[in-house]
Amino acid sequence: MFCLLSLSIFILGLLDTEIPNISLIYIAVVNLVIFSIFLGVDYYRGRNYRKEFRNLERISDIDSLPAPETPYQKIVDDKMEKFLKNHNELLERESVKTRENLDEMTKWIHDMKMPMTTMKLMISDLNNSKRQGIEEEWLRLDSMLNEMLYDRRLSNISNDLYIENVEVEHVITAALRKLRTLCMEKGIGFNLHLDQDHMETDFKWFSFIIDQIIMNSVKYSENSDIDIESLLDGGWPVLVIKDRGRGIREQDLPRIFEAGFTSTSDHGDSQATGMGLYLAREAARAMDIKLHVESVYGEGTTVTMTLPKKNRFQHVSTM
Repeated sequence: MFCLLSLSIFILGLLDTEIPNISLIYIAVVNLVIFSIFLGVDYYRGRNYRKEFRNLERISDIDSLPAPETPYQKIVDDKMEKFLKNHNELLERESVKTRENLDEMTKWIHDMKMPMTTMKLMISDLNNSKRQGIEEEWLRLDSMLNEMLYDRRLSNISNDLYIENVEVEHVITAALRKLRTLCMEKGIGFNLHLDQDHMETDFKWFSFIIDQIIMNSVKYSENSDIDIESLLDGGWPVLVIKDRGRGIREQDLPRIFEAGFTSTSDHGDSQATGMGLYLAREAARAMDIKLHVESVYGEGTTVTMTLPKKNRFQHVSTM
C-alpha cells in the first residue's frame, strides 16, 4: 500500500510540471521515514511471537505461543489453529480405531481361552506316547496367547497395577503347575529356597514375568534341576532363577530383551517368538524391578530379579 501511494505521488509529480521537484523529494522522504518507523514498531511488537515460533517443534505446542501482535502473525496463528484442530481430530479418529482393534483383539484372546482349557483337559486323557508333543504345542499356543494379551495391556500398565503383599511360593507353584507334565517328560526338577516368602508387587504382572522366565528355563533344559531362590540382599527383595540348560551365547546376551529377537546363531529354533522376555522386561520396568541375566553357553542361565524396597515402591503404587 505504501509503495503504491508513493508511486502514485511520483507519477503525479512527473505529469504536473507545476509541482516542484523539491516537494516530491520531501514527500518521498517523509513517507520513507514514516514507513521505516512503521516497520520498526511492527518488528518490535512481533519479536516475542517470532522468537517462540522459531523454537516451535511440534504442532501441538502452538498453544504455548504468545498472542499475535501483527496482522500477519494473526493470519499465521489462525492457520495454525486450524491445522491443530484438524490434527487433533485425525488423532482422535485413529485413537478410536486403535481402541476398537485392541478391544476386539482382547475379546478374541479371551474367547480362545475356553477352547484352550478344553484342549488341556483332553490332552491330560492321552497316553504318554502322544501327550508330550501335543503338550508342548499346547504350551506354545497358550504362551503366545498370553503374550498377545499382556502386550495389549502393557500400553496401559500404569492403570493396571495394584501393589500388594504377594506370596512368592504361591506364584512359583502356579507357574510350575502349568509346566508339570512337560517337566516330568523332560526330566526337569526344581529346588526351591524361599527365604523371602512375601514381596510387595503386582500379583498379575509379577506372575507373568515369573512365567516367562521359568518357561524359558524349562524350554531350553533337559534332565537337570532348576534352582529358585528368594532372599533379602541389603534390604532389597531378590528372586534368583538358575537353570543348567542350553544357555545364551555371549553375542546374544545384550539383545535378549529386544522385541522379536530370538538368536543370531540358533535360527532353527522355531519355539522362540522373541516377545516373552521383551514383555517381561517392559513390565518389570513399570514396576521398578531390575532384571539381570548371566549365562554361559552350554552351562546354563541365571536370572536375577531385584524388587524395590517398600519405601521406594510408593511412586509405583500411585502411578
